[in-house]
Amino acid sequence: MKSLLLTLLLWMTFDPVIAHDIGVSQASLVEQDNNIYQLTVQAGRSMNALFSSPVLPKQCQPVGIPRGIRHPGQLKFEFSCEQKLTAKDIIDLPWRRDGVMLSVTWSDGTAVKRLFSYESGNIRIPLAELQASSGSWLDVAKRYTKLGIEHILLGIDHLLFVLALLLIVRGRWMLVKTITAFTIAHSITLSLATLGFVYVPSRPVEAVIALSIVFLCIEIIHAQRGKIGITFHYPWIVAFTFGLLHGLGFASALSEIGLAHAEIPLALLFFNVGVEIGQLLFVGAVLTIVWVVGRLWVKPIRYVHLTSAYIIGTIATYWLIQRVAIIFT
Repeated sequence: MKSLLLTLLLWMTFDPVIAHDIGVSQASLVEQDNNIYQLTVQAGRSMNALFSSPVLPKQCQPVGIPRGIRHPGQLKFEFSCEQKLTAKDIIDLPWRRDGVMLSVTWSDGTAVKRLFSYESGNIRIPLAELQASSGSWLDVAKRYTKLGIEHILLGIDHLLFVLALLLIVRGRWMLVKTITAFTIAHSITLSLATLGFVYVPSRPVEAVIALSIVFLCIEIIHAQRGKIGITFHYPWIVAFTFGLLHGLGFASALSEIGLAHAEIPLALLFFNVGVEIGQLLFVGAVLTIVWVVGRLWVKPIRYVHLTSAYIIGTIATYWLIQRVAIIFT
């Protein structure tokens, strides 16, 4: 009987936050006037020891008590910065939690929410992942140009599509025309999707991008057998048509990166610039390899186009099956 009464007493005095604790805390960061920021975490009084003072960027310092101010069910940290926080800044939370679901409200009204996990004794919050502004227009240019270059050079499906086009196109003028058509097309849909005028779920888009590569490879194989299709006669039209779909893929990647609301026009411009730089680097590298190979071998290598088409087509077919399966599962 005594043990039962003791259990009931402990249960009545136990912090309900602990009782239902799942290891992930809810927190919010609010940007106020004069570069003042308020970080609030939902936490019962018995959890105080779990929340140490945030490690702030060098330009910031705590306002009031560094270990935070206790409110009913909450712990609030306030700090001020010499300049607005930007995408370059990182806040480290040395909190003994499995993770933090952090919602941020910027001064322009933009609200973002994201989960950050505990790693190596710390919960790291890169503000670039929370749609923080880049700072000056030059910072915007550098940030999104770099992201554009990285995205195209790491986007193997986009590169294989361009490579398949290079296997089809004949003549410098037609190559310029085709690449330009692809550029214009994906720039159109990237802009429309990012600005919210067009929305297509990313999974079907990714599947159709794989299908576009398969289509080009089939055209190459048919051409080797004497069946010349529309792609060989009008490669720029095919590049433009499929480029619209690839632009939706770029938009999906850009939305995952996150855009500060005020930076959208500049971010779109320089992300596109980055994509084009990366694309031209890839085309230049392929043409250089082709030129070197042509110099090293006296006779041209037979069936290069056909072999390349089969390899690229096999990879793209695998992606197509995989991506379609994901849609239905």
